[in-house]
Amino acid sequence: MFKHRLWHNGILAILRGFNKQETYDTVQALIEGGVFMVEVTSDSPNAWHVINTLKSMEPRLVVGAGTVLDTETAREAIEAGADFIFSPVVRPEVIQIAHRYGRMAIPGVMTPTEALLAMECGADIVKLFPAGSLGVKYLKELRGPFPYIPFIPTGGITPENAVAFIEAGAVAVGMGSALIQKDWLKDKNYTEVTRLAKKLGQEISTVVI
Repeated sequence: MFKHRLWHNGILAILRGFNKQETYDTVQALIEGGVFMVEVTSDSPNAWHVINTLKSMEPRLVVGAGTVLDTETAREAIEAGADFIFSPVVRPEVIQIAHRYGRMAIPGVMTPTEALLAMECGADIVKLFPAGSLGVKYLKELRGPFPYIPFIPTGGITPENAVAFIEAGAVAVGMGSALIQKDWLKDKNYTEVTRLAKKLGQEISTVVI
């Protein structure tokens, strides 16, 4: 279900370091903009409570835990209701825990060797990081020998390059501060979050089949 939604929508919103109210207001704005996949990083304030609360906001909302580095954190995230486990690195034991409880595992990679290792360990989707520094061309070249690996580029994804990464073969893009800008949060200008989310979703929909 989650993987299908990623293919259809193409945007995963990454929430890092927001307080509870900022998170709830931001997610509501994202939903209004057509984004239904969000990641709450495990180092965010009250991350588990936030994930649990978000799960009750909207039945279509898919909520994951990010920056998960060990099995204890993965287990806590799952107990809080996380639908998927996002990691910056490949940790086989974290992937195993996610699958044991029926959750998707999305480890992070940078090199071809890491990408292959992630798939051999059972990754459902592979996070490519830092995608902005690596570039769109890197993803295109990486997909040459690995056309079967579903990649989500994160780190440095902007409104200017998001569609290019989708065109290069990404199943979705993970966006943080470029989608949810600090000035908007400071001014509580959540209508801009909705506007940009909607605009990007429309642009991506012209690429995704």
